[in-house]
Amino acid sequence: MPAYDVEFIQAGIPNEHLYLPSIFTCSYMNAAIYEPGPHLSRCIDNFMLVDINWKEATQEHSVWRLIPFGQVSMLFLFGDAHQYNLEGPQYEMRQTRRAFMVGQLTRPIWLKFSGHTRLIKIQFKSAGVHQLLPFNMQEFTNEPSLDLEAVWGAPVNLLLEKLHHAQTDEQRIADMKHFLEERILPPSEMIDYVDFTISQLKLNRGNISIQTMEKRLGISGRHLERLFRTRVGLSPKELSRIIRLNYALQELKADAGTSLFSLSHATGYYDQAHFSRDFKSIAGVAPSRLLSETSSELFVTHGKCFVQSS
Repeated sequence: MPAYDVEFIQAGIPNEHLYLPSIFTCSYMNAAIYEPGPHLSRCIDNFMLVDINWKEATQEHSVWRLIPFGQVSMLFLFGDAHQYNLEGPQYEMRQTRRAFMVGQLTRPIWLKFSGHTRLIKIQFKSAGVHQLLPFNMQEFTNEPSLDLEAVWGAPVNLLLEKLHHAQTDEQRIADMKHFLEERILPPSEMIDYVDFTISQLKLNRGNISIQTMEKRLGISGRHLERLFRTRVGLSPKELSRIIRLNYALQELKADAGTSLFSLSHATGYYDQAHFSRDFKSIAGVAPSRLLSETSSELFVTHGKCFVQSS
């Protein structure tokens, strides 16, 4: 079972030091990404196993800002729970469930860690979770902690016990896969329309019109939007915007000296003001401030980190 090291990228520091990749593994921190396997590959991108002892990780950022990136996650905690809110690190935090889903996000959420974090995160494809939970996914948009025990009942607690007592990480991943494989559903009707549209949005960095997709698919934009809201939790337009702005984050990470004027046009915006407003809506901070100010937070998107030096 192949595992891959997780790369963390630091930003907000001089350009010549912009790329400072470090393997996310040491005496008190470890993370690895595992492939989903053939039975789950249509709906899941990867599994991430995380183990961080925060009592020893005193120099690390314990507050993370999760920026929307158009995908749903499930987390199964067999260590200490962490806290979250939708307002900011200075506001009161709530504790997560032991097993929960983070629905599609259109604005950032803040996570605060302590104790000993041990968890498995399942990263679903944009429409993938609907093959396990046949609900209207729009109902869970901006839901940061949907209790999976309330969805699947006692088997969730049995799985958590297995994860806690397993002797190896490989056994934990195997148990997790088996649990999900037992619950996978046949592909939903018309899911190919959604999957194809998502692939085109990602291929074009979000810059493709819904009218173009209507012609290619032979269905109305209204019908496509209903399919998206049910299966993805976002409209095609909302997902397109998130893809475009995550591309902007990648460009800022690659070159902190990129002008916002150039970046706004590269991401398909007609003017810088509109770009900056949309960027702030999903990141919670304007792009002009992201690289000019220091922060005690870790900015996280797509499972990687975009962090300002403190």
